[in-house]
Amino acid sequence: MHHSGWTETGGEARCVDCGTRRFTDYGALRPPDLPDAVTPSDHARSAADRAAARQVWQRIRLRLLPGQGDRLTSG
Repeated sequence: MHHSGWTETGGEARCVDCGTRRFTDYGALRPPDLPDAVTPSDHARSAADRAAARQVWQRIRLRLLPGQGDRLTSG
């Protein structure tokens, strides 16, 4: 795709073959007064991963209980 190259003018690049446009002077807009983005600590990310894995395991385990085999094939 877009093998013929791009022509660039006025803040946009256009594919020579198909005319697809890419805006080159684009910057993400962020409204004023928004709080700063927060990155969780390594410990918090690990805890979230463990909690998610626990939830997945519990749901799988419930489906594999004796007498619940038919639940494996239903929705």
